[in-house]
Parts: sequence; structure tokens; C-alpha cells
Amino acid sequence: MVTRDDTRLPTPPRRSDPRHMPPERAVAAFDSASAFLRATARGLRGEDFARLGQGVGAGLGARATMLLPERLRRAVYTAAGAREGVPPERLGDIDGEDVARWIVGHYRSGGPYPVVFLGSSNGALTHLCTALGAPWLPQTLLVPVRWAGNDPDRPDAAMTFGRRVAPPLLARNPDLALHHMHDGNQDRLMVATMAYFRMKRRRLGHAYREFLRGQLAPGAPIVLVDDTSRWPVTTVADRHVFQTGARGGLTPAEYRRGSLELDDFRAAEGAEPGPLPAPEPDTTAPEAEWGYDDGLTPEVLDLAAETGHPVYRMRLDEPEALSPVVAELFRRRHDGNRLLVESFIMLDPVQANRIGAAPFWTVFGVEDSAAALARYLDATEPYDDIDVTLFSHGVRSAGLADADTWRDLAARARRRGRLLAVRPGRYPVDFASLARLTPALRRIPSAYGPARPIVLADLADEIARWPGITWTRESTD
Repeated sequence: MVTRDDTRLPTPPRRSDPRHMPPERAVAAFDSASAFLRATARGLRGEDFARLGQGVGAGLGARATMLLPERLRRAVYTAAGAREGVPPERLGDIDGEDVARWIVGHYRSGGPYPVVFLGSSNGALTHLCTALGAPWLPQTLLVPVRWAGNDPDRPDAAMTFGRRVAPPLLARNPDLALHHMHDGNQDRLMVATMAYFRMKRRRLGHAYREFLRGQLAPGAPIVLVDDTSRWPVTTVADRHVFQTGARGGLTPAEYRRGSLELDDFRAAEGAEPGPLPAPEPDTTAPEAEWGYDDGLTPEVLDLAAETGHPVYRMRLDEPEALSPVVAELFRRRHDGNRLLVESFIMLDPVQANRIGAAPFWTVFGVEDSAAALARYLDATEPYDDIDVTLFSHGVRSAGLADADTWRDLAARARRRGRLLAVRPGRYPVDFASLARLTPALRRIPSAYGPARPIVLADLADEIARWPGITWTRESTD
């Protein structure tokens, strides 16, 4: 029988190394992948996600913005993001293997694990992992690069900057690929001070390999989370592509060629309307934030063949394809009729489970996500209660669904529907909602009765009922 063996986990490098960039400094704390990693690890320990799993200071800072006018709230948000940026001259000090050791270190107190998920970021997955007792190892992480001169409306200049500063990062990390993403719509406030370097792991590396060898129970499945989202990109160099825009409120063509809604938004932000000076795409690639790079798969299959772990692939047409599956599983788990609609990193697996809520995760507060929720509500039995939370990104970007749209969806509840921890008049500049969510959930009474266990077979059966998602066993012969 395989038992937990902490000695098999790699030891972090000595901090005295002058070229050492601490992983927690290199990786953005505000990003989807790092937030979902914290939420999953905390969920496995039975800890809720107060202040997005960060210190008390983070909550106090978010609450302090309630006292400020909108212009200053936006300025504080931008400045807070800028502090996370890595100086360009330090990119060569980031060691991807060190980052991988930091990731698996989140799970040192657990194991042997009955199953592990590996691959794409997904908010609904945090609930699944918590219920199954399963860690998640992300393929993609965001390295924010400090750049005060970044212009949200000049993706061409952003690509030039990336071409100039990225070589030391790529040279030190041959196992990683760089997807430089520039979104002047949804991420307008953040990209004004930084470049988004999303790094995708294309080989397992030592830390992931040893975790899979030493921290799984005998015969425990490895599940590849394969989000097939793709995006037009421009090739910059070997293992380096540039992506104009991102999944959410607009199509790739609208980012490059413009649209009336985008023109209106940019005009409101003081920019000139018209098409952006964007690099012409020459191919497509896995979407920077959500897409899975299948280059990682062969090494996973090789390791599985050596160790006897079966490999399954959960393939998603888009990130929200998993959301109705998880909502239905948890609805049956609790025999409940409460729906909790989550938004980006506004989630809490432990509190959602405590109150007996079925979680439905949405990518952002955009029209496409509102439509995904509407389709789910059309396809299932009505809920008695629907709570909707909304992530504030600071701008009324093109494609955003307003608070009234989400309130109307909540109103489809039979008994009570509401926006939770959100002040509609301040959305999407209501940054204090990040600090309000978990306290608001804590005030909801606990569900009565024991929760039914969820097993992997339940997941496979539920997946078969929904479009846009498949479950297959991979051959390791």
C-alpha cells in the first residue's frame, strides 16, 4: 500500500540564491488559477475562502474602497494590481520548477489522495475537488509583468514589449510556453500598468511527477481537465504567442475589427473609436487563461503506464460547460433548492457546502455568462432561493451584463432571489464585494441533514446528461 511520504516532495531552493524569485511573488494572487488553487487547498482542509484565502489586510483594503468615489476606487484597484507586477529585468529569475514545488506544497498536509485533477482552470472544479477530496494541479498561471507604459488600446505595442522582455523567462523555463494576453476591454484597468504573461506547462517536470508518484492512493485516477477553448494568436517566437482579447464579453473578431459597443466603451474611457492596431493572427492556440495545451498529455500517459493509475479526460467546449454538471450533483447531494451563482474568483466551496447550495459558477458578469445561467435555469427544476454574486473588474466593459440583468435571473427563484454581497449601484466598481461574500454566506443558516457523498462515477453519469462536456478514459498502452 502506498502511504503519504513528504520526503518525496521536492525541497524548495535556498532563498539565499540571488537569482531566486519567490513563487508567491512571481505569480499573480488576483488571477483565476492562483485563486482556484487556494480555494481548492483550503477546501480540502475544511477552511472557507474568506478574503479570497488571503490575509486580513486584503479584506481591510477592499472594504476601505467603500468610502471612496468611483474615480478613486478605480485608481486604488489599478495601483493594487500594479504592486503585483514583476519587474521585467527579473523575469529570468523565475523558475517554473520552483513554482511547481510551491503549487504541490499547498497539498502537503493531505494524501494519499483518491483522485487528482490536472489541467485547465475552472471555478466549478473547486467544488468538485472539495467534495471528492482531490487536489488540482494547474497547467496555467499568470505572471504579471510591470509596465507603466502599457496602453490598453495598443496591442501591437504590447506584443513588441513582450518580444523584448520575454527571452530570459523562456530560456530559463524550457518546459513552459508563454501566452501573452492583452485585453483592453475587461482588463482595462490592470493592463494600464502591466503585461499579462500566462505560462502554460507543457511537460510534467520533477515536482508534478513526484507528486503524482508519491501522493496518490493505489489505482487513483488522474483526470485531465481539457478545456478546448481556442483563440487566434500571433506567433512571436518558439513557445511564445500573443493573444489580443480574451474569453468573456467580445468575440476575437470584435477585438481586432471593433464593434459599436466596443467603440462606445472606449469613448467613455476617453479613447478614440475604431479598430485597434492589433497584430494579425497567424494561427490559433489554446485560449490563454482557460485553454488546455495537449502537449502535457503524453508525459501524463507515460507516468500512468508506469504507476498503474488510470487516466480520464474531462473535455469542455468552454469553461462554463462544467457548471450545470456540478450544480446538479450538489443539488442532489443536499436534497436542496438553493442555488448560489458565483462569478470568476467570487466563490467559496466550504460555505456553499455548509448552506447546502448548488453552486453554478460563471466566468464573468458578462452577457454570455448570463445566457449560460439562463439556459441552465430553463433546463432544470425551479429553485426556491437563488443568490447571485458578481465580480467587479472596475469598468463597464463591452459585453457586460448589468446588475438588473442578473437580478432578473435571480428573480426566477420560487421564493427569494437576490444579489448577494453586491451593491448594484456600484457594480462593476464594487471592489468591497470581495470582502463581503464569505461573511454574507456565513450569515445563512446551515443546511439540515448529512450531505450525500459524491464519487467519480456520479460525475461521469451527470456529464452524459449535458452538452458541451464529455468524459473518456485514455489509453495508457
